[in-house]
Amino acid sequence: MAKETAALRKHKANIASLGMDSDAVFHKSKLLLRSYRDVTWAISEHLEEIRDHAYETGGHDIDAGIRYLAEFAPDIEAEKFTERVCCVCETRMYIDLIDRALVRLKDYPVYGRIYYEILDKQYISRFPLTEPEISEVLNIERSVFYTRKKEALHLFGICLFGYTLPELHRLNTDKIPTITRLSTYPLPTPKRLSRC
Repeated sequence: MAKETAALRKHKANIASLGMDSDAVFHKSKLLLRSYRDVTWAISEHLEEIRDHAYETGGHDIDAGIRYLAEFAPDIEAEKFTERVCCVCETRMYIDLIDRALVRLKDYPVYGRIYYEILDKQYISRFPLTEPEISEVLNIERSVFYTRKKEALHLFGICLFGYTLPELHRLNTDKIPTITRLSTYPLPTPKRLSRC
């Protein structure tokens, strides 16, 4: 096993100081980022379907269709429409949280921009690069790339689970899960979105 860098030890210590398990944070961060691209694609498809449904319902007037579905539609149809809109909004919230955490990561003073570039090029960009391609683009050795990627995933976890989520939780305590409940809260996935 490779020796941990000072940066990785620091990130793990920060995670521990927040009362979280560094391995769990690492794996949840990786899971969220792996599904990011598929989830953003799926949500755009669902938004298009909702828009089309409102357009057809409103006689080619989206605003009229939304008003009808929200106020006058039969209960079952209105409930189904509301569930779909809420599901899309909830998923959009997750995407926004991830985006905020990435901005915070990018602003990190030591390797922040490199961390951001690694995660962006592998998980976020519409056209992902392979690990060797990212290493070449960033002009860093492969061994350094893997070290920085591991550090980036840990720091992203700190940014998301340690700062971004708790800040939002303080603003709206009724709607955002706390860190202790986070492990039981369903994360957005393309499969879960398909039920919207």
